[in-house]
Amino acid sequence: MNVLHLYPKDNTLIAKHVNMLDGGNQATEHPDIIHIHGCWQYALVSAAMKARRQGARIVLTPHGELEPWVISDRRKRGKLSTTLRWQRRLVEHSYVVIAQGNMEVEALKQLGWNPRIEVVRNAVVTNSITPEAMLQHTQEVYRKVMDSNTLELMSDDARLLLQLLLKAGITGDRRWVTVAAPDIDEQQWRYLLVYADQENVRTTVDKGARLLGISHPYIETDKIKSYLPTDYSKPKPEAHDVASLVSELHRRQPTLRHLVELDRQLRKNTVQEDRLVDVLAENRLLKHFRRLLCILSEQTGLDEGFMPASPIDDRRTQAIRKRLQSHLRI
Repeated sequence: MNVLHLYPKDNTLIAKHVNMLDGGNQATEHPDIIHIHGCWQYALVSAAMKARRQGARIVLTPHGELEPWVISDRRKRGKLSTTLRWQRRLVEHSYVVIAQGNMEVEALKQLGWNPRIEVVRNAVVTNSITPEAMLQHTQEVYRKVMDSNTLELMSDDARLLLQLLLKAGITGDRRWVTVAAPDIDEQQWRYLLVYADQENVRTTVDKGARLLGISHPYIETDKIKSYLPTDYSKPKPEAHDVASLVSELHRRQPTLRHLVELDRQLRKNTVQEDRLVDVLAENRLLKHFRRLLCILSEQTGLDEGFMPASPIDDRRTQAIRKRLQSHLRI
């Protein structure tokens, strides 16, 4: 992964710390991660926010600059109000904040700006950790960042492959997949499988891969650490028939696991399509169902022959689509 370190060049301790992490070899174009060191220089924060808008993820090491006594000193010098606003924005938009000791952890918790705090001690100022261990622990944080919300990092080919794997896994028959499966590299496989695990469809994906004769890297995704929204829980549908699932997805945010279950139920021979449409219409759920059918065609490749009604793609469908794409976003 490409990591770009941004830091105040006139701070020798921070510069030495950065040199231990990157050895002077910095990524300069299209970084995956922007690692900000210190937080009182607006130029660094501005550069980080610009890179974030272009797809990079921010890791912040304050180097003690958000300790209460530092903030108090700035307040006395009248240099706080505006600065603290963009500092808070930086902290809130960071995937993780790296503290260098327990006291700094407590200070960051007191601020309450970001719940994702990791401790990596600084080998420049303490003998309690070696430079090699510091580098290893920092790289583990980077890996955890890049294993979060991996849908955002998946290529178009990886997203298409996911749809084909789900369709094969749901139907249990490779003949339903009429599109050639694209090749993706090991990194894209990691993103795909981590996302499948977090959406609780890994079993379906693995089954689809076996049916399509596709081999993929062996990755124990249940052991991979990542950052997840505070309200995250592994999706598990409460209902197991079409009408109940549609009702459930009208009340709550949809997940890929729910869509897979809905697709599976729609393909069953026991579905009485006319009766289903009547029931959904009676409960004012028919339009929502038709919007879900549109999403299903995109996510699981549901064929028109299994759609009891015509799909709708309108603004509310787009809202469902956006929620599905963003519910693992930090």
